This record gives sequence, C-alpha cells and structure tokens, in this order.
Amino acid sequence: MIASGVEIECLKQFRILHELPEDTNLVILIGGRGGMKSYECSKFIAKSATIENKRCAILRDEQSKIKNSILNEIYLRYDTANQYGHLDPYFEKQENSIKDKKTRKEVVFTMGFKASSNANTAGLKSVSDVDIAVIEEAEDIRDVYKFNAFSDGIRKPGYLIIIVLNTPDLQHWITKRYFHAEKITYADVPELSGHNIDGYFKLIPRDRPGFVCIQTSYKDNPHLPESKVIEYENYGKQTDTTFDLHYYLTAIKGFASSGRRGQIHTNVKPISFIDYMALPYKEIYGQDFGTASPAGTVGVKNHGNTSYCREINYLPLHVKELAKLYCRLKFTDKDKIIADNAEKETIAKLRGGWNRQELDGDEISFYPGLLKGFFIEPCLPKTTLSSGISVMKSMNLYAVTESVNLWNEINNRIWAIDKNGNPTDEPEPGHDHLLDPWMYINQKYKPQTAQNIQDFAGIFS
Repeated sequence: MIASGVEIECLKQFRILHELPEDTNLVILIGGRGGMKSYECSKFIAKSATIENKRCAILRDEQSKIKNSILNEIYLRYDTANQYGHLDPYFEKQENSIKDKKTRKEVVFTMGFKASSNANTAGLKSVSDVDIAVIEEAEDIRDVYKFNAFSDGIRKPGYLIIIVLNTPDLQHWITKRYFHAEKITYADVPELSGHNIDGYFKLIPRDRPGFVCIQTSYKDNPHLPESKVIEYENYGKQTDTTFDLHYYLTAIKGFASSGRRGQIHTNVKPISFIDYMALPYKEIYGQDFGTASPAGTVGVKNHGNTSYCREINYLPLHVKELAKLYCRLKFTDKDKIIADNAEKETIAKLRGGWNRQELDGDEISFYPGLLKGFFIEPCLPKTTLSSGISVMKSMNLYAVTESVNLWNEINNRIWAIDKNGNPTDEPEPGHDHLLDPWMYINQKYKPQTAQNIQDFAGIFS
C-alpha cells in the first residue's frame, strides 16, 4: 500500500471533501456548468482508491455511458500521479476499473442503475463492500426507489455516498429531500433586471445529520478560459444571438426551475397517496394500451374543475394480462374505464370478455371477471393533442407524489420545436402513457355548461 499523508491541492470550496466531519455519509456536489464538480471529485476518488486503498464504485443511470464520464477524469488524475510509474507496482488500470495487484480486488469499478437505455435495471451487483460510491449526473435518476435500494445495500462501516449533479428541477427527489427552495430575486441576477424570472429558485441545503453540500458555478472556477466565461454569460444577454433565459438560469447559474424549458404541464401540484385515497369522490380509470411500450393505467378523482390522478400500471401488457390486472384491482361493472379509442378491438374484447374455451381452469378460478368483461368505453375522437392539453391546462390538477412515472411524464413532456427553434402547438412524442389516459377522462367529462356539470358530478359521485 502507498504511504498516506499526501497533500491534495483543491479549490477552497472542495477542501471540506478532504476533511469531512465525522459520521458524514452523504456529500452532494451541485450547481451549474463549469463548477469543477467532476474534476475535484475525480481527484478525491483517485486519492481515496490509491493512497487510502478504499473501494470506490462509479455509477450513472446507464452503465453504458460511464466511460465518457467521471471515470475518464479519474483516469486522467491517476495517469498524472503515475507519470513516473510510482503506482505500477501496486495497481493495474483496466478498461473500466483499477485493480489492486496484491488483493486482486477492484479499488475503482463501474456500475449502472440500468445497463442501457432499453433496460429497466442492470441487476446491480452487491455493494455491501463499497467504501465510496459516486453517483454522477444524478439528475437523470428520477426514481427515488432506485437510489433507496442502492444506498440501503451499502453496509460497510464508514461508507460515503457522493452525488454529483447539475441542479435539477423542483420536483426531483434530490431537491425535495435535501434542499429548501427560495425564489430568486433581481439581487441574485442583476444582469436580468426586467426579465421574467418567476419559477426559478436557489437551493438551500437542509440541516441533516451526516450530510455535506458543496455548491459551485463557473464563477468558482479560476481555470476556466475567458472565452468560455464570455460564452456562458452571453446566454444571459438578450442582445446576444445565443440568449436563452432558461438555460442561463438553470445550466449556467445553477438555479432550480419549476420545470423543463417548454414544459407543458406546469400547473400540476402534488398530493400524497394517503390524501388522494381519502378524497370522497368516486374513482374513474384511464387506459392507454401498449405491449412494447407501457400500458398506462391511471386512477382519477374529479370534483368540479379539479382533477386528481394516481399511477396504477406502467408495464407493457397484452390484453388478457390487462384484464387480469383489472381482476386483481377488483374492478366491478360499476368501475368505469376510459380508453384510447384507437384500439377498438382491444376495447371490445375487454368489454365482452372471454369464452370459457379461451381460458384454462386456473384463469377461470382466479380471474372470474374475464368471463364477464369490464365497463370500458373509448375516449372522445381525437382532433389534436393540443385541444386535449388545453382542457388539462384549464383545470386544477393534482398528481400523487408517489406516482414516480406520472411525475416523470409531467416534468418531461414539452412542446415540440420547429426548424427555427420555436415551440409548436404539438408535444414532442413520448411521456404520454399516463398523461394521455388522464386527459381522456378530462376531455370526456370536463364541465362546460350547467348540464355538463350535473352529468360530470354524476359520473364521479
């Protein structure tokens, strides 16, 4: 093992990373572009692995992307320290890891929450023997349960998790869990005086045991070329051709926004699952279909011009599997389902049910509802998506906080851009497997006249 006591040079903001308070188990490095988060973290990992002989795991949402991330930075720091071959007797640098020659254990290795963009999970190997885990670009990890399952698996005494990310939006679980949000003022961005800066927030770290936060931006980077500084600051100048207010405030300045640029559904508020289930309104169900993409199922409770929604299913399902889901949910002939009208044959099958000859004995015993069929009907004929979205935007909307995939769609559904870079009145494809069935219900039953209000109340009473 290499002797310890080596002094590491770093920016003053990152000195605490090398002098962490006792019992620190989580460090978050957050902010805008150019803040040296990955650079300083890579130095810390290279030192921890080679000098302190700690096992360090490098993670991203997709493992296939790790090679082009902080791992490359770690290798650069390693190569700098090893320019005279001092590390060669002790370590072997491999394509995706650094191995201790004596113990044959990897002191730096990579993992992913997903193997690729087409995979649901990567089947994470055991992390119980990890000393330090670095999660890079954590803003891409929208599912808090992935993080919980991973962090709960680290059991080594004195472990440390480092989260590295650009500032996410306000709905991200990292923002909610570890920060307070405070609206920015023109005092924070005097160069934008007169511009609309509503919807942007500075993040204040919460006081949590074992938690250390380091926030930086390009202003903290003394090594950034002047040309790059000018490029960054031009995004905030309306007179420049690259002016982009949202990008400047989020990616450059590191403020949190209430949503993505061009985000469509900005009027949705959170409600807990417990509070949703306690609402005294009848639940009606929306259904999208998909055997390769998600067959999105939602539950919706409406009252007046307010609509509440929860996610029920996000898995791809063939028609019979979908019917079995309805059976498990104990749907009766009084539970109305509004479905995508493009799937007329699927709707007819779900409504009419299956003949006994089409089912085996177990299916008949465990899923008797397959013989009866379900109360399902098509949504209104589609004209344009924008008309349905207009209905949604005119209502007071609430989504269940625990509905992770629903919130992911809310936060990521944006207006498509034309060839000139201007937003259109149609959304980008995708992020609609749950939002569309929610929309089907509100399109069909939105109260517009006194008679409609009476009918609307009857459906949900």
